[in-house]
Amino acid sequence: MTTRRRGWHAAWAFVACVAAAGCSRDAPPLAGCTLPADGTVLAVGDSITRGFGADGRGYPEQLQALLAATPGRAGVTVVNRGIDGERSAGLLARIGDELSEHRPAVVLLTIGGNDFLRRVPETQTRTQIDSIVDRIRESGAFPIVFAIPEPGLGAVVGRPQEHPLYAELARRDGLLVIEDVVAEVLGDETLKADAIHPNAEGYAAMARAAAAAIALCR
Repeated sequence: MTTRRRGWHAAWAFVACVAAAGCSRDAPPLAGCTLPADGTVLAVGDSITRGFGADGRGYPEQLQALLAATPGRAGVTVVNRGIDGERSAGLLARIGDELSEHRPAVVLLTIGGNDFLRRVPETQTRTQIDSIVDRIRESGAFPIVFAIPEPGLGAVVGRPQEHPLYAELARRDGLLVIEDVVAEVLGDETLKADAIHPNAEGYAAMARAAAAAIALCR
């Protein structure tokens, strides 16, 4: 494993710690992630980004509140550009315009869930997410992706499992993937609005995980 990838994997271990239970903030900063005091965090993707089921209390809005209360991050703006029903092809088609308009330093993504539900070929979804991440990196922004559960028996019985595509992206591309959070939220009846969407409390868990990741940016 390269030094660059070791850093990202170590960083995710820290993100998981903060999101789940809290831990010391002595982890090294994320290589390549710089968030100015007046920078922009762009949240893009599907209805989980948009905040379906939470009446304006989606994870981007709750992340904005967390950053506003964080020293050195109060001037950061979080922009929510989630679209209900979006697939990876749709996000790929618009990501260039979103990056040009908002000029973010960090981009948070929830994407892939609707591809899985609509049975888009996995190779196609992977290729399109790869292209989205490439566009983000080419713009100078740092991409962070939430792992999304796959449809299947686990989801039916209330034990959703993350789609293996995200672990593959993390291993192969050094992509920072926030694991466990969405699957755990959707496996808890008290944290979800329906089978595939968190409620406000579930989105709060996502916001905390995103804030933990952003805490590692310079």
